[in-house]
Amino acid sequence: MQLASKSVASAGYDEGTSVLEIEFSSGRIYQFDGVPKGVFDWLVRTQSKGSYVSRMINDRYPYRDVTPSAAAATDVDLVQQLEDSLRRLEEKKR
Repeated sequence: MQLASKSVASAGYDEGTSVLEIEFSSGRIYQFDGVPKGVFDWLVRTQSKGSYVSRMINDRYPYRDVTPSAAAATDVDLVQQLEDSLRRLEEKKR
C-alpha cells in the first residue's frame, strides 16, 4: 500500500504470519516479525508515518532487511536511517 509520507514509501501486512513490511523512501525494505494488525492499522492512519515507526515499531519487533541485493549493499542501521529522515523533515519545516 502506497503511503503519503516523506520517509515511508509503502507498507504491507500479512495477517497469517503477522509480518509487517515497510519500504522507506530511501529504497530500503524491512520486514518486522510478530507485529499485531492494530500496529499496521495505526501506521496507515497516522499523519507522521516516520515518527510512528520510530516510536512504535523500531526496537519493539525483530526485523530483517529484505531489500533486493541487500547482501551487496552497505548495511544501513534502521534507527539511524529513521533519525536522518526525521531530521530532514524537521529541517524542511523550518
